[in-house]
Amino acid sequence: MPRRLAFAVHLDHPVTGDHLILLPGDVPPEELAELITHPGAWQSADDEDPPDPGPDADDHGPEPGGQAASTDDGTPPAKPTTRTRKPRSDAD
Repeated sequence: MPRRLAFAVHLDHPVTGDHLILLPGDVPPEELAELITHPGAWQSADDEDPPDPGPDADDHGPEPGGQAASTDDGTPPAKPTTRTRKPRSDAD
């Protein structure tokens, strides 16, 4: 039964010497699986397949600056308020 990786694994290919990176959820060929000796690298038998990221998988969050480009009604979002410091009371 093929096993799936739970974590990314870096190793060198035994024949070509190429550096390989196997990603979580990958099922490596048997020749590579034999090289992965850490038991924590593998998903346990009762783990299910990793969830499908869905159509928005490439969405990396809000625009730079932490705000969306516009609101739902098309108006630009409100500017965040700036915080001001209180003057220090402990004079030297």
